[in-house]
Amino acid sequence: MHSAKSKKISVKNKKNSLIPALIVVLSGLLLVIYPVVATLHNNYRQAEAAKNYSDVVQQMDDSTRLAKLREASEYNRLFPQGPLLDPWLARVTPDNENYQLYLQKLDSPEAMARLKIPKIKLDLPIYHGSDEKVLSKGIGHLYGSSLPVGGEHSHAVLTGHTGLSNATLFDDLTEIHEGDSFYIEVLGERLKYEVHQIDVVLPNETEGLAPVAGEDLVTLITCTPYGQNTHRLLVTGHRVPLDDTEADEVFNQRSGLWTWWMTVVTVMIVGFVIVMAWWLWRYTKQQRRISDVSPDSSSGS
Repeated sequence: MHSAKSKKISVKNKKNSLIPALIVVLSGLLLVIYPVVATLHNNYRQAEAAKNYSDVVQQMDDSTRLAKLREASEYNRLFPQGPLLDPWLARVTPDNENYQLYLQKLDSPEAMARLKIPKIKLDLPIYHGSDEKVLSKGIGHLYGSSLPVGGEHSHAVLTGHTGLSNATLFDDLTEIHEGDSFYIEVLGERLKYEVHQIDVVLPNETEGLAPVAGEDLVTLITCTPYGQNTHRLLVTGHRVPLDDTEADEVFNQRSGLWTWWMTVVTVMIVGFVIVMAWWLWRYTKQQRRISDVSPDSSSGS
């Protein structure tokens, strides 16, 4: 009788000891799942912000929209681009008078503009400035570079993060090659740029961001290599013609919320859950067998 009671206590203790282990395993699983869920959530919000920008612009009357575009072009002409600093190392004082003037240009309630890169299914809002608050929710426009409205002797610089645990942003910019295209929508105007130059430079090497006489340029910039961020990847494109059919096709394309690493993590999680389910099934079956044997053991003693 004493032996049977001891076995029951032993089985109960094993079950109790299993609970903390399961809690630890489930906590670890949640930590692995979090980046996937957070990234999907933020990717969706950013794509919606980009689409909302287009919707807001469509509701503007033409006179207001065209006046804002003229103001932006005039700003580019009257305020020649000064020396540019690395967006991750330099910060502008918010109460700077020139900076406040800059914030008044392309001042839609939603964003400054919209960036589309079909090859990597990117669709993101562009905001004024490149501080951390801006770069955590979309693409920043580097203050001191041309406003992204096109025009000769203009060179707009757009900055974005790589390697965030909760958003994709410019993670896939390394997949862009010469000859690929990206697109900007600004106050109803749609601009196409063809990539002709890709450089990896040190943070202080900003000479390649200067305007070129007669050229209409845009450079996309992010940190590289992934996880180290010691250099900057510069992807520069020049303006090329864009017809309405292509523009409609590009800007109606759905953005890619899901990325390759999410597939890897999901496969790992599913595999882990299957293994855990199999182990729990084996463990439960074994404990049930022990419980069934206990009464027989006690009657024989």
